Amino acid sequence: MGSLQAQVSGALDLWPRNSSVELGSTKQFGAYVPLNPSTVTWLVNDVPGGNATVGTISSTGLYQPPQLAPTNNQRIIKVQSTAFSTSFAATSLKGTRKYPCLWSASPVSGGTFQVGTFQASLNGSNFTPDSQVTANGVDLATTYVSPTKVTATGTAGVGTLTFTVRQPGPGAVTGNTVSVQVAAATVAVSLTPSTTTVQLGANQSFSATVTGHANTAVTWSVGGVIGGSAAEGLITSSGVYTAPAAMPASTSVIVRATSVANPATSAQTTVTLILPPSSIATLSAARFLEQSSFGPTPISLAEVQQLGIPAYLEQQFALPATAFPMPVGNSVQNLQRWILHHYTVAPDQLRQRVLYALSQIVVTSTSKLVYADEMLPWLSALRQHTFGNYRDLLRDVTKSSSMGKFLDLANSMKLGQGGGANENYPRELLQLFALGLWQLNPDGSQVLDGNTNAIPTYTQNDVTELALALTGRTYATAPGVTSSSANHEYHGAPMEARPQNHDITAKNVLGQTIPAGQTVEPDLESVLEILMNHPNTAPFIATRLIRSLVFSNPSDAYIERVASVFTATDGDLPAVVTAILTDVEARDDLATVNSGRLKEPILPVAGFLRALNGQFTSTQQLTYLFSYMAQIPLGPPSVFSWFSPLYRVPKSPLFGPEFQIYTPTEATLRGNLLYYLLSNPGSDFSLDLSPFQPYGNDLPGLVEAVNQRLLYGRMPAGFKQVLITAATPGYDAKTRIETVLYLTALSGQYTVQF
Repeated sequence: MGSLQAQVSGALDLWPRNSSVELGSTKQFGAYVPLNPSTVTWLVNDVPGGNATVGTISSTGLYQPPQLAPTNNQRIIKVQSTAFSTSFAATSLKGTRKYPCLWSASPVSGGTFQVGTFQASLNGSNFTPDSQVTANGVDLATTYVSPTKVTATGTAGVGTLTFTVRQPGPGAVTGNTVSVQVAAATVAVSLTPSTTTVQLGANQSFSATVTGHANTAVTWSVGGVIGGSAAEGLITSSGVYTAPAAMPASTSVIVRATSVANPATSAQTTVTLILPPSSIATLSAARFLEQSSFGPTPISLAEVQQLGIPAYLEQQFALPATAFPMPVGNSVQNLQRWILHHYTVAPDQLRQRVLYALSQIVVTSTSKLVYADEMLPWLSALRQHTFGNYRDLLRDVTKSSSMGKFLDLANSMKLGQGGGANENYPRELLQLFALGLWQLNPDGSQVLDGNTNAIPTYTQNDVTELALALTGRTYATAPGVTSSSANHEYHGAPMEARPQNHDITAKNVLGQTIPAGQTVEPDLESVLEILMNHPNTAPFIATRLIRSLVFSNPSDAYIERVASVFTATDGDLPAVVTAILTDVEARDDLATVNSGRLKEPILPVAGFLRALNGQFTSTQQLTYLFSYMAQIPLGPPSVFSWFSPLYRVPKSPLFGPEFQIYTPTEATLRGNLLYYLLSNPGSDFSLDLSPFQPYGNDLPGLVEAVNQRLLYGRMPAGFKQVLITAATPGYDAKTRIETVLYLTALSGQYTVQF
C-alpha cells in the first residue's frame, strides 16, 4: 500500500505554477488526475474550498481572491485526490493589487511645470484612496479624487519629472511612469496696492511679492530714485512711502519695486498726491460717525473734521483688528460683557460697526452656542473678513464649527449615511446670507412676472441639491483624540473634511451644474462661485448693509450704486463699505421723510457713553438689561437676528426692521437704562459730565452744550424750550445736567439716526 501511495502521489499535477492573481479578478487552475476515481478536492492554504481571508476556490479550480491581500500575502493552492488523500499537487500563488495605469500628468493650475512647488493632476485608472504618487523616486503628498484622478504636491527643479503611482500594502504594485519637463520659473513682481491716493505728508505702506525665485527681496524707488527724494517722497526698504510736504510739479509719482534677483523685472504703481482736506462741519462729521462707528466721541469728531472722510476711512481700514479674548471659564456671559466693552472703546470702530452689521446677516446665537469657544470661531471669521472679501467670509463661516453646530452643518452626510444631508445651513445660506427670498433687479427692487407677482429666488430642490454639495464636514479632531468619520464637538479649529461622507454626484443649484466627482472643498468653491455670481447677491447684501449702517429705506439708485461696486470688486467689503458711507445720499445732511433709521438698543446706549467720554467695563454686570429690550449681545432669538430685515413700520409702507422690537415696554426700559447710567456711576461703566458743569446754573447754555454733544447742533428751538422748562425745578446743577441729558437721549432726534 505504501508503494502504491507513493506512485499515486507523484501522478497528480496542476497548473499554472508559481503564478499571481490581481485582486478583484479570478484565476483558473487545472489539474491532471490519472486516478480512478478521478475526483479531487481543491484547497487554499490547506482549507478545503478556502475562505474569505485567503480566498475561495471552486470545485472546478476557479480561484476568487479576497478583497484585501492577507498580511503575508502567501497562498498555497492544492489539488488533492478524494480517494487517495496523500495524493496531491501544490503551487504557490501571490495576490497583487490592481495595476495603477498612469496616462498623463499636468499642473492643476494649467500651463507647464515650473521650478518650485507644484501641484500635479494625474489621470489614469485603478486609483484608490491610498494610492501613492512618486516623482523621481520621492513620495509626494497625494490626494485621491476619483478612480481615474489623483493630485499630488511636491517641489521640482529644472529637468525631467517622472511620475508613477503605487498601490501600497500587501500585494503592492507599482504602475507605469509618465515623464514631464520642468522649465525654469519666470521671475515676476507684483505690487499692492496697485493704485492709491496719499495726502501730502502722510504715509502709505506698499507690499511687493516676488515669484519664480528663492530670493524675494526688492529695491524700492520713487520717480526712478532708489529710496526716493524730498521732492517726490521717500520710501523705506520695507516699502513705507512718505509723501512730500509740498506738492511737486506733477500730482502723480511712480513707486517701483525691482527684483534683486533679476533687476530687469519690476512692478510699479501710481501714487496720486492730494492736499490735506479742509475741516468739515460738526453735523457732517457726526452723521458719518453715527454710520461708521458706535457713536462719535469728542476725539473721533475732531479726527474726522481734521482728516476728512476719505483719509479717516483709510486710517480705519489700516488699523489692526482688536482681538477677541477667551473669557475666563469659557463663559459666554463674560464674552457678552466684553463685546459691549469692545463696542464702546475699540479703536477700530469702523471694523466693529461693519462686523456688527455682518453679524446680523450671517447669524449665530448664544441661544444655542452656550459656551464662548463655540461663538469665537464665527466671531473670528467675521473679524478676519470684515475688511476682506464676502466670498472668503462665506467660506470661513461655512467651515467654522460655530455654524457647524448652530445650523447643523457638522456631520451632514450624503444620502444613506447617518442622518443624511442637513438642509438648515443651505437654506439660510440662500435665504439670509446671500440671495434673499425673491429675485431682485440690480437696484434691489423685486423682479415681477406677467401677473406682477414676485418671483422666488430658489426652490426646495435648490436647497436639497445645495445640501448635498455641502455634505462631508465634521468637527476638527481634538488634540489627543482619534479622528473619526463624525467627530464630537471641538471648537479649537475649523471643521475637517470627510470625503467618505460627501456626496460626489452632480448637483444642480440655481440652474448651475456642480460636476460629479468633486470632493468637499471643490464643491464648496463651486457653491461660492454660484452664489457670488448670482444677480441677487450684490443688491441683497448692499441693501442689508445700507439699512444697518445708514438708512432703512435707501433709494433704488443708492442700492444700485453700491451693488455695482460689490459686483465690480467680486465682493470686496472695504470698497463696498466706502461706497455706502461716501454715497451722495449718505452724505446729504438734510433729512428727508424717508431718511434715517431707528437705533436698536445697543447703538443709542453705546453711543451715549461714547459721547460722554465713557465706556462699559469688560466686567460689567448690566448685559442682562439688554435682554429685557430684546437685544442681548450675541444672542439673537433666531437666524433672522433680533428683528426681521423685512419688517415695516406699522401703518406705513416704509421698512423699519428695528421697530419690530421697539415696543412701549422696550422704550420704557431703554429710558430706565439711560437714567441708570446717568445717576449710578460705578464699576460697570464710566462717563464724564464735567464738560457740562460750567452750565449748571445757565440753562440755555446747558441745553446748547447738550445739543452740540448729542445732537450736533440740530435741536429744534421748541425742544430747547421744553428742556429748559423741565430742568428749571432741579434742586442742584447735577440734577439739571442729568435732566437735560436724559430727555435729549430719549428724544426722537437722538433715537433715530439721520
